[in-house]
Amino acid sequence: MLRELLSNSLLLIGICIIIGHLLGTLRIKHIKLGSSAILFCGLFISYMGKAKLDIDIKIDYVLFLVSLVGFIASVGLIAAKNIKVVINKYGYRFIILAFSITSTGAVLTSIFNSIFPKLNSSIVGTYLGALTSSPGLASALEITKSMTSNHSADVGLGYSIAYIPGVMVVILFAQIIGRKYKEEVYEGIKFIEDEVKEFHILSYMIVIVVGMIIGKLSLKVTDSASLSLGVTGGVLFSALFFGNLKKIYGLSFNFNSNHLGVIRDISLSMFLAIVGLNYGYDAIISISKHGVQLLYMGLITGLGSVFVGFIVGKYVLKIDTICLVGGICGGMTSTPGLAAAIEAFDSDEVATAYGATYPFALIFMILFTNLLFIRS
Repeated sequence: MLRELLSNSLLLIGICIIIGHLLGTLRIKHIKLGSSAILFCGLFISYMGKAKLDIDIKIDYVLFLVSLVGFIASVGLIAAKNIKVVINKYGYRFIILAFSITSTGAVLTSIFNSIFPKLNSSIVGTYLGALTSSPGLASALEITKSMTSNHSADVGLGYSIAYIPGVMVVILFAQIIGRKYKEEVYEGIKFIEDEVKEFHILSYMIVIVVGMIIGKLSLKVTDSASLSLGVTGGVLFSALFFGNLKKIYGLSFNFNSNHLGVIRDISLSMFLAIVGLNYGYDAIISISKHGVQLLYMGLITGLGSVFVGFIVGKYVLKIDTICLVGGICGGMTSTPGLAAAIEAFDSDEVATAYGATYPFALIFMILFTNLLFIRS
């Protein structure tokens, strides 16, 4: 009976969402995990299922994809109406922010590579895991295919181990800053109010389909790697593009934010549950088997990247807090970070800065990943 229950993907996702939401309401010194508790619930169930019952829990990729594109399309369309406002005010500053975050992580990774040369490929994986970057991981795995010996497993190992501290760093950062600067976040930018009442299923699906096509397009950057936005970047770009056009050939792309918010919350809950269920056992076992060295590296890389991004963004670039937090999540290409930021600020406007920073961060991350492999 229990085995049958644990083999039912939708049931497992539902259990994670229910327990995660209940745990997410608990506060410890004004800090709460919120919907991110769903992720940790999934990690726990995944580990217990394999360790105690020898059941390898794996959620179908189609469900993962549905949840991911639903979340990204919704936040992109919600943010679209204000993307011009943010870019007009901050311009090139989001490019600098993206460079600051990704380069800090790359420098720390390079230092770790010098100290532990035998763990080079795994350490590169911790760079991508600490910044919770699935597009970066995809790029790194592609690079390893052209190497004399296959280091894909080592990269995946480093990513799995560093992903947990990376997620925790960005979630706690969003929670702390969101609570501390709650009264400041709406100063400096006047966001456009939502006056739309409709939801258009045809237009919504066009955004998703076009975004997935865009995500598949690739541009060769070096001999060993190509640059592509991937599903996340493609759908985000599509949502921001169509959301700004409002109407094309009679089709409206101007959506009601409350309707999009419902899809966003459902998709996000599914996404976090699936990530936890798919990677929980492997990540926890990897940590116990291979020691805590890679875990510490991932933690330091994540903390360092967020800290430098915050200092540069806040005191050098003078970016308003709500845009800065969204920009830092975009600089880490972190979907869980974006989710935590939206919840911490109780606002979708962080997604606007996320969308403005994400493409540049993706480019820098892929280039730095290439450089790290060349050095190793």
